Amino acid sequence: MIRESIVITTDLKKKPHVVPMGITFNKKKLFISPFVPSKTYLNLKENPYAVINFTDDVNIFVDALLGKKNFNIQSTKKIKSFYLKNALSYIEVKVIKFIENKIRPRFECKILKETSIDSFKGFNRAQLSVIEAAILVSRIDLLPMKKIKKEINYLKIAIDKTAGKNEKIAWKKLIKKLNDKNA
Repeated sequence: MIRESIVITTDLKKKPHVVPMGITFNKKKLFISPFVPSKTYLNLKENPYAVINFTDDVNIFVDALLGKKNFNIQSTKKIKSFYLKNALSYIEVKVIKFIENKIRPRFECKILKETSIDSFKGFNRAQLSVIEAAILVSRIDLLPMKKIKKEINYLKIAIDKTAGKNEKIAWKKLIKKLNDKNA
């Protein structure tokens, strides 16, 4: 099963790197599969620890995707890293195995500590649409623009029907990114 999350890795100088990423779960292990080259890949090769954050704030997904650097983070307790202060929960992990792949290698991780901060109330359709749109925008150089626009138009139906203020802000950022790419 793949769960959408915010992954925080650090380099050897403990500088955090925050990215949205789908994490694969399999019993007591999880797998992080960053693209090569990426900062997440380099950080995990250099420092084999990460924090997997779960949040219902779709703006964090969008801001991380669009390269925002300053997030409200706090030090973790088990490993020398950080978690999102407004995460609902987070998992501290250690890489135990590296599975080579030229495009998307897999880092098999052992769960060291799970922390729950608040309960998850569920996503509404607009939040799910923003996350799907963010995934599409993250593949802007990999997928045909015609396909992206078609899917964005479909996702917009849920935005128009169910979005709150937070989702509308996130949606506008994604549409701006698409329009800027198209200009």
